Amino acid sequence: MNCVKCDGELKKVVLGEVEVDQCEKCSGIWFDLGELRQIMDAEDIEILKNKVDNNKGHDELSAKCPRCGGEGNMVRVTDLTHSDVHIDVCSVCYGQWLDGGELERLRSKGLFESAANFFKRLVGRGG
Repeated sequence: MNCVKCDGELKKVVLGEVEVDQCEKCSGIWFDLGELRQIMDAEDIEILKNKVDNNKGHDELSAKCPRCGGEGNMVRVTDLTHSDVHIDVCSVCYGQWLDGGELERLRSKGLFESAANFFKRLVGRGG
């Protein structure tokens, strides 16, 4: 498959039981339905870390879905708990695209929020 944001090619990357597609040029990652949730729970994502820093401006680019062959347009969605991360979602197959570096931001915030909620519960202040 071709990258949805640059002229790179998506290569298969296996992480545990999940196989995703990552651009060799901009480090963007394509997740088929349900794969992003599985990766968020994985212990080590070192293999998927942003390898390059040439994806400036990619967040603003609109794209056609690589899985649907252009039938589905990607819709940019902002996660309410991570306002600086925009997930591009296909309106047909519901696959998801993260630009290079966005997976690390999602996971680091998720770990921070989990730790904060744990300590709030520990001292009896909600969570």
